[in-house]
Amino acid sequence: MLTPQEVSQHAFAKANFGGYNMAMVDEFLDQLTEDYTALYKENAVLKSKMKVLVDKVEEYRATEDGMRKALLAAQRTADEMVAEAEQKKEALMRTAEAEARAKIEGLRHELESEQLRLTAAQNATTAYVAKLKGLYQHEMEYLSTLSSLTVPEPTTADKAAREIESSMQRIVAEETPAPEAEPEDTVDLSDLQADAPEPEQEGDGGLYAELLELNLDRGAKRAEERRDHERHAARRYEEDGEEEAGDGEDADDSPTQRIDFENLKFGKDFKF
Repeated sequence: MLTPQEVSQHAFAKANFGGYNMAMVDEFLDQLTEDYTALYKENAVLKSKMKVLVDKVEEYRATEDGMRKALLAAQRTADEMVAEAEQKKEALMRTAEAEARAKIEGLRHELESEQLRLTAAQNATTAYVAKLKGLYQHEMEYLSTLSSLTVPEPTTADKAAREIESSMQRIVAEETPAPEAEPEDTVDLSDLQADAPEPEQEGDGGLYAELLELNLDRGAKRAEERRDHERHAARRYEEDGEEEAGDGEDADDSPTQRIDFENLKFGKDFKF
């Protein structure tokens, strides 16, 4: 491409005949040079701008490729993360479901075991309550029969024992002062027998019959001890009477009354 300077300095050869007017050619060249110079400069500016734009386009294109690659990498990473999250979710779901099923099964077994224990406890409680009701009913029936029981009449042996006991006490109190002794509880067998109701049938009464038998045994033992004590006191009384009769000191003129305790007889109309 010709530059404006080359256009302005271009020279034409002279012609002998039929040539152009040199003044007009020069004037046209000057005008053409001016316009061509403006176009040339504008073209140069446009080329420089185009180069800048091309560089920018290349830069943008490179950036676009990087962004595209980054987007693809991000998309790929996101897909991998989503897939990994899905796998973890499925694994956690399977584990949680397995644990939940195992726990539910264990709770079901515990519930069944507790239900069995509750049923057994209810059955045992029902049986115990029924047993208590039966025992209570039996004791109430037994207590209701106590009012219909009659006190047994004292036997002849009991009457004789009472009369002997009262006579011996009178003799000891009148003839000789009794030695001081600690008071002891005495139980009269006849009183126990009088206060004790007779059982209806053999084997009935339960604990009451056992207590009654125990009290009767204890009363009989104490009555026997009391009789031994009275016999011992009577023997001492006889020995003391014999000693007083032998010594003759402060003796009464009247003969001493001797009592044969072995052949004592007491009856209904006995008077001492």
